[in-house]
Formats: sequence, structure tokens, C-alpha cells
Amino acid sequence: MWSSRSPRPSADSPGPIGGTRSASVAAVADSCGTDGLEIVHAALSEYFAHEPARASVSFVGVQPIEVLRFEPVPDERAFVSLGMSRRPMTGAAEVIQRSDGPRAELMLHLRDPTDHFADVWRTIALLAAAPDVEGVVYSPGMTVDTGQPIAPGLRCTGGVLVESPLGSVATPLGPVDVLQLRPDLYMLTV
Repeated sequence: MWSSRSPRPSADSPGPIGGTRSASVAAVADSCGTDGLEIVHAALSEYFAHEPARASVSFVGVQPIEVLRFEPVPDERAFVSLGMSRRPMTGAAEVIQRSDGPRAELMLHLRDPTDHFADVWRTIALLAAAPDVEGVVYSPGMTVDTGQPIAPGLRCTGGVLVESPLGSVATPLGPVDVLQLRPDLYMLTV
């Protein structure tokens, strides 16, 4: 299910995403395709200082959504969608898809020493497909509820979206915000 594509870089790797891009992200930006996903991937890998494991899921009528799994420190996992920002989010009531609509990816950061919540990536992929499937436009402060536990063994069914510490990633098609899903802390017991 999870695959890794390259080894971790050395300890002197570039730091977090900031106002200016590192040479590695700038090089990707100069050579990437038009959807900007390569730039987002490079910026995420730079922020977490290693290449992620990847999983992918396809939904009918929607291009594949990848979920990247980073392990920034032992016993922690950061799951980040990659593919939701391919197109701008447009509300379901709008007749024409906006070319200037917001673009975003979703992140869920969990403490998981036993990898008990390894299947949470499926929920991230499901939520990331919602803008294309249902016309959802995610923004900070919005609550999301899946109607079922976000991972097997949890009672938590949703949370609130907040700005993540990663900030925005500049792409040729516009900025991509990384929104962090903060689960309902009262429902996170197993």
C-alpha cells in the first residue's frame, strides 16, 4: 500500500517552507508540469526534511488523489493529500468552475507510536476528493464530519480545519494552502 520513492536527504537539508523558495523547490518549479503538484510535493518534502511514503486512491470521475505519509519525529505521522489542489475549489452552486478559486491540500498530524491509525489516509483521500465530487470549498475555521470514524478504532468523526504551520506554497497556477484537520479532541479515544 505505501511506497517510498527516494531516501531521506542528509541532516543539512533545507529548512521549512518560507517566503523564499529553496534552490531545490525553485528547480522543481522551473521544470514541472502545469498542475503544480510537483512543486507542492517538493515543498512538503523540504518542510519535513525527507521523502514521504505514498498511497493513492481513485474515485469515479476524479483524478487520483495521493496521500503522503511523513514521519517528522518517531511515533508521529503527518498525512497530507496531494492532488486536491490540481483544480481550484468551486462551490456546488456555481455554474462555471472558477479559474481563480482557492487551492488547498489537507493535512492530519497524529501521534501514533504503534501505527494503529495507519488507515486514516483513506479518510484524508475521501475529504480531498470532496471539492471535485461535492463542490466543497474548504477554508480555515470550517468543520468537517465524515459521519464515520476517521480511522478504525477511533470515535472521532471529524474536526475543524485550521491554517497549518506549512503556510502557502507558490505554484504557477496560484498559491496552494495546506489546511490542517484538527480532530475533535474529546472523541480521540480508542
